[in-house]
Amino acid sequence: MTNEDKEYHGYIPEKIIFKIMRDVLRGMNELHKKNIVHLDIKPENILIGKSGKYKIADLGMARFLLKISEADNIPEGDCRYLSKELLSKEVLNNIPDLKKSDIFSLGMTAYELISLVELSKNGAEWRSLRDGENKFSVEIQELYSPQLLDTIRMMLSPNTDDRPSV
Repeated sequence: MTNEDKEYHGYIPEKIIFKIMRDVLRGMNELHKKNIVHLDIKPENILIGKSGKYKIADLGMARFLLKISEADNIPEGDCRYLSKELLSKEVLNNIPDLKKSDIFSLGMTAYELISLVELSKNGAEWRSLRDGENKFSVEIQELYSPQLLDTIRMMLSPNTDDRPSV
């Protein structure tokens, strides 16, 4: 059975998830090429245009990388989508790769889209997702391809070096 043949029963079809990710990554690529990080990628900040393309919205937390010289200059977006390194005390001594933080946030968005469960703001699931313990239910594993699930796992890696770039 191909992904086209699967019945999703309320879940978002894989081709839509990939389209959202691809369109957002294209927008993120344009920002990152200009040394701008969004820092607040989440479902509410992804809009669909008249042409059917998904677009990144709300650049209120976006920053030029060149202007971030201290951790105090890094705004904190929605904690449900923030990477572990942005929440660490170590950020005060070493500014992380903020482009990879945008990737993490998109991974959390994709995780939320495939699981159809609103992410929590704290707790065990919140910690396990940031520690790389992202387990997908049997139903999710049956609905979505290993390629999609592995991509999301890589995007959610606690190690920024293991996360893909745009």
